[in-house]
Amino acid sequence: MDFKTVREFHWLTKSVIALTGLFAGLFLIAIVVTVLRPDDYQASNGLGMIFLSLGWVLTQAFLVILVIVLISMAVTWIKTWIEKYLDQMLAKLDTLVAQKAERENSGEALAVMNGNMERIEKKLDNIEHILEKVAE
Repeated sequence: MDFKTVREFHWLTKSVIALTGLFAGLFLIAIVVTVLRPDDYQASNGLGMIFLSLGWVLTQAFLVILVIVLISMAVTWIKTWIEKYLDQMLAKLDTLVAQKAERENSGEALAVMNGNMERIEKKLDNIEHILEKVAE
């Protein structure tokens, strides 16, 4: 399996990893301070407030990032759909152009055949006219 290095990650992925790491780090610090100094209520309370504030900010940041990702996915889906639709329309247009060329070629062939038929009819009329003269 091929894993990307962190340098190759998308900027959104890097920001989510950094924010989650910061959140986890501060959470661990808050736990350590609470465990090591259970009597120092003010220090643990201050870290707890920082942790809660950061948790609230990260929740909002994650929601904004989620909205950005969803909008990006929707734009990509719409772009793909438009490209597919245009490709289908171009293929249909190519088919129509090919059919028009075939009809024009068929029309030219019919015109040539029509000209040949007219010459044959003239020749038949001449032969008929000669046969009428011979019969007289």
